[in-house]
Amino acid sequence: MPKKKITDGMRQRPNGSWEMTEVIDGKRRWFSAKLPEDVLKKRDEALLEVERQKEQLKMGPFFEEVADAYQERLYTMKNGTQKAYLPALERAREWFKGKRMREIDPYMIAQFLQSIPSKAHTTVSNHKTVVNSIFQLWIDDPVWRGDFNPAELTKMPRGLKRGKRKPPTDEQIQVVRDHYLDPDALPAVCYLCTGGRKREVSALQLKDIDFENGVIHITKSVEHINNKPHIHGTKTEAGVRTIPLLQMMREALEPMRNLPPETFLLSGTDKPLTASAYNRRWESFWRKYGMAHPIVRMKKRTKPNGEVEVIHYTDWKADVCAHQFRHEYVCMLCMAGISEEVAIQLVGHTNVKMIHDVY
Repeated sequence: MPKKKITDGMRQRPNGSWEMTEVIDGKRRWFSAKLPEDVLKKRDEALLEVERQKEQLKMGPFFEEVADAYQERLYTMKNGTQKAYLPALERAREWFKGKRMREIDPYMIAQFLQSIPSKAHTTVSNHKTVVNSIFQLWIDDPVWRGDFNPAELTKMPRGLKRGKRKPPTDEQIQVVRDHYLDPDALPAVCYLCTGGRKREVSALQLKDIDFENGVIHITKSVEHINNKPHIHGTKTEAGVRTIPLLQMMREALEPMRNLPPETFLLSGTDKPLTASAYNRRWESFWRKYGMAHPIVRMKKRTKPNGEVEVIHYTDWKADVCAHQFRHEYVCMLCMAGISEEVAIQLVGHTNVKMIHDVY
């Protein structure tokens, strides 16, 4: 049997170079070079590249490709969700950059969670949620069709700091009770008497107050985007609820009874307060009764002549925040002997665990 020549399957061009054609992965490819050995070398390199691409395809897309797709989806979510998840997304993208989806194992995600500087339970949990969502998107996508989510197998690190919500002090509560008829006290009165979230109270209108039946209907919330208020639904389905109208709040709202039903309680107009207007009103009340502290700030201003001027000014920050009164409301329910099943409905939670863990 004659020995196979290196040029078998090749043809020599008029210019003396060699060429061969071969079907690789269903596509016809041409390879040419001055020497037959170089033609074969190019052919072998093409075969290796095809095998490498097939292997990469098995390993899935790069993590950052799926992260980019998740980011587009994130931009359609609520502004508050974006603020919580976008920093986590950026950190995850940088950490896993260059790795393909099937290369990432649970221990790698555990290392990523351990690397987060904050060590606060909520912050780390947000990072885990983002990674989990990215893998779930890879699985659900009809093109990628992933089949493995290592984030589901990864446990949260131990020893993370859990923040406990503190109620307002007895002195702060007494200030609200002593001055509940002060128009500036209305935001604090609403929080103390409803246990509502800031967004929910900001969305309350006179039409939501049923004075005859003594109840308040919480059905919506205000989200501030670039200072402007936007009306949305409640945080969860459980957030839609009906709660008792307490006597203190009824009396505080009495001067507003004759205003149009569309009037928002905190603004006194047909539009909710902007974020900055809300902050000014909240801080003004607590400053009036000596429960706010000054903060010296600075800003730069460019004069018409181009000179940069540094301006120092004093801002004020209240010693108590709105959400602390939500804690107080839960305490009031407990002291009144309200059952846990009813309590979670009144504060708009989905289960008793939230009452135990947070409050």
